[in-house]
Amino acid sequence: MFNEKLKEYDSKTGQELPVVLSARYRQSRDVAVKFIKEHGIVGEEDFWILMNKNAAGTKMNYSGLIISHNGCLKINDAADEKRKFMPECVSVDKSGYKDSLVFTYSNPAQGLYEVGEVSAKNCKNEYPYAMGFKRLFDRVVLKLCKLAYSGIYSDSEAEEFKEQESEEQPNADKPNPPTAEQLKELDAFNVKPEQVATYLKKTVEQLTSEDVEKIIVKKRKAAAKAAEESNGSKIQGE
Repeated sequence: MFNEKLKEYDSKTGQELPVVLSARYRQSRDVAVKFIKEHGIVGEEDFWILMNKNAAGTKMNYSGLIISHNGCLKINDAADEKRKFMPECVSVDKSGYKDSLVFTYSNPAQGLYEVGEVSAKNCKNEYPYAMGFKRLFDRVVLKLCKLAYSGIYSDSEAEEFKEQESEEQPNADKPNPPTAEQLKELDAFNVKPEQVATYLKKTVEQLTSEDVEKIIVKKRKAAAKAAEESNGSKIQGE
């Protein structure tokens, strides 16, 4: 779920680091999975994992779960009227602490008071009003649907929450998929790629040329041994 891996590639060191699942991440993941199954509003594609290396740089920590702003829009759109974000409850302060721009949401009926702030330090784009409102909107929506109480944040919260594109190894290190010739020979042995994947505890998409070649070699040896034994039996019979 959420593209979890046993190891994550670190582009800075060129190494694959073992993954550690923090308690906070586990809680966020479990709540998100339950929310997805029960409501069907958002999907796995609306979330991604926040990752940080440990102090020694030897492990990759899964430290939290992030939901996209688009995911928050979906949740708000599907919510009943009493649990929706209400724009009329928003006010703005253009001269906040240390020149920050602060949007405030106050709705006594929902029992909710929230703020969304931006400053030159935490907003690098040229649209501070849009970003401030977006942060406010996402915080309110996540609190109204209760996901916020499980440590799930919106990607609008900070620059480091932007979706981390999966860092892939250089092409030279990428595993090669099985060739057409290998798949044809595999089929000749009456073995399906799905069976190989199950045996190796992988998905079909994760199978490499090396994986399939190992199975083919085993099948070749088994076939040769069977032929040998068959020929030996014929000689003895004669």
